[in-house]
Amino acid sequence: MREPFLDAERLLKGPWQAFERDVARLLVCNGFEDVRLVAGSGDHGADVLGVKNGELWVIQCKFTTGGYPSASAVNEVGEAARFYKADRIYVASSRRAGPATHDAIKRWKALGIEIGVLEPAMLLELARKSPEYSVHRRELRDYQDEAVENFVASLRETGRAQVVLATGLGKTVVLAESVAQLFRDEAIPTGRALVLAGTRELVDQLQRSFWDQLPKWIRTHRLMGGESPSHWAGITFATIQSAVSRLEELPDFGLVLIDEAHHVGSETFRRVTDHLSEAMIGGVTATPWRGDGYDIDELLGPPVLKIGIAEGLKRGFLCEADYRLLADNIDWELVRSQSRNRYSLSQLNRLLLLPTRDEEAARAIRETFDAERRRSAIVFCSSVHHANSFAATLRLFGFRAEPITGEMSARERDKVMAAFRKGSLDVVTTRDLFNEGVDVPDVDMIAFMRVTHSRRIFVQQLGRGLRISPKKTKVVVLDFVSDLRRIAEVVELEKAARGDLERLRLPGMVHFRDEGAGSFMLEWMRDQADLFMREGDPTLELPAFDFPQPHNRGTVQ
Repeated sequence: MREPFLDAERLLKGPWQAFERDVARLLVCNGFEDVRLVAGSGDHGADVLGVKNGELWVIQCKFTTGGYPSASAVNEVGEAARFYKADRIYVASSRRAGPATHDAIKRWKALGIEIGVLEPAMLLELARKSPEYSVHRRELRDYQDEAVENFVASLRETGRAQVVLATGLGKTVVLAESVAQLFRDEAIPTGRALVLAGTRELVDQLQRSFWDQLPKWIRTHRLMGGESPSHWAGITFATIQSAVSRLEELPDFGLVLIDEAHHVGSETFRRVTDHLSEAMIGGVTATPWRGDGYDIDELLGPPVLKIGIAEGLKRGFLCEADYRLLADNIDWELVRSQSRNRYSLSQLNRLLLLPTRDEEAARAIRETFDAERRRSAIVFCSSVHHANSFAATLRLFGFRAEPITGEMSARERDKVMAAFRKGSLDVVTTRDLFNEGVDVPDVDMIAFMRVTHSRRIFVQQLGRGLRISPKKTKVVVLDFVSDLRRIAEVVELEKAARGDLERLRLPGMVHFRDEGAGSFMLEWMRDQADLFMREGDPTLELPAFDFPQPHNRGTVQ
């Protein structure tokens, strides 16, 4: 019988971050819902939260290499229980609790608050008795089965593999099931796998998602920031930056998997894949195009399976998109002439704020949100500054809205995301943070306040709303366009020009007019936006649908 992921070695060697995650994984394995790692500044004394049978469990984790764990953990978790309104309260320790801990527990009990201790022997027994697979393990759809079969076969036969699946079709499930199959078959040389992603948030999300699919005997680790695994057997999840900075410390991995594999052409990814070139290397992506022209097939080989937006819609694995183009009545040549910087159109999108336009857009979002009975929305803005500004504008129209940007600390982003997921916020505004790896299936409204000429970014952002969910029947997309080149052309994303941000107030009122593009965009997505099949085609050809002529002074052409 194979040993479970939480074993004596973890309790002895840690690191402490891995001990916390293994406690969280124990909850996942045993049917808990909404398991979260909340340790960090502002955690109010909690490390792990989990819900089971309608009860909220709060756990404080104490890892120590010798002696009794600090009795302060009892007071910390007691305060956390008050803050989170917990039903069950525990301290989990890597060493046996001492007399001071038990005395502190008695004092809290006298106040009517029961605090339990999950000591090492109890944790090991719980891991041993846990089912081999989590109850949250997803049954694979037919195309996911095919993707796993082809992906694994290609890795074993050629050492390289690539799968292209549109956002919302389960790329992470395919990755997790593929690596699990290879471990079950003992087909990974050295028994060590490395999973790479671009950001801390993506790494943490990947590891959490893998837990749902992996058998409990596959250990998971993290290489990131100041944390390194105490041993490497199993799967190590790492940011590409951490892997590059510790390249010479990496062991011989038998398998390297890359999430959002369109990044493999970058210098940092190539340094890692070149260093580990003897390993099997595979990747998954929704958007296999790079602005620099690098062909990811050079490293990963041709895709063993491609399923795009069109097929996902047709087969009901992506939700219906009610797409509405809202053209403004602004004379952009006048704007250019009035601006002291004489911005180009692309520069205007990034470096100019039109408060009146934002107010009218917020009004339109409010009206549609109410009329369509939407629950939650993401607004993509032109810059971090615009995301902050537009969130404030939305609040003036009665929305519970907050920005989430790369300038915020990881803890602040986690706090906003937690509030958004549980429904305490109606809208989040952002620039590019939601492009990759964010799983918010209940989002039923998307608004574009920016122009992007990158088909990769456009499809990624649109994909945030295409995930199916029992709570929605469609996603409403409001696109406040000033330039239809978003659809008509596929060009490289222009680098943002440097310069001062400018606010320009225009005389008169800005109005938006709905150009009735719902059916137009639906047909476009079905017939033309299956971008995965348009290899070598530099432009998207617009279908000849009836489309209203733009009104005077508009810029829709």
